[in-house]
Amino acid sequence: MMYRPKPRKLGHLVLKVRDIQQSLAFYTEVVGLEVSDWIGSHMVFLRCGEDHHDLALLQLPPGHVAAPEGQYPMVEHFSYHVETLDEIREITEMLVARGIPIDRGIGRHGPGGNTFIVFKDPDGNNVEFYSDMIQVTDETPHTPAVWDGGEMETFDRWNLQEFVVEPPARIKAILDMDTKEGGA
Repeated sequence: MMYRPKPRKLGHLVLKVRDIQQSLAFYTEVVGLEVSDWIGSHMVFLRCGEDHHDLALLQLPPGHVAAPEGQYPMVEHFSYHVETLDEIREITEMLVARGIPIDRGIGRHGPGGNTFIVFKDPDGNNVEFYSDMIQVTDETPHTPAVWDGGEMETFDRWNLQEFVVEPPARIKAILDMDTKEGGA
């Protein structure tokens, strides 16, 4: 029998939004969430409990602000928590063995500090397994920071060393910027 993951809970959701400031106001003032971190001014991480984030908002690129409803996918990914990095590795082996398309990972994000593997479901939705997210409690408070979206450490603190697939084009663009800056 092939390995089967044992997720502990639904972890977080990343929504694509047309106006990040308007959505931020809604989720903080109406829903009551707290800001954990930002990536530049285009992505904000929010929480309602101890996990660093359970909702993230990602600004749609220019030109999609007035897109007709339903014409642009609004969910970037949703995630399930597993206990350890070893479990992430075991899940990755299972995904490869089953021929399931992997979008990105294995890696460790800057904001939240969590490890991740992201893969496609049969309809092309991004699903993530993650472990080791920063916990925000009275004993371990967190001060929100703004991460640079053009820095590899924001996306993957391990600099793609554990990636099992070629990075997506948007990540290659970051790598190209780092190479040009380093070679100048």
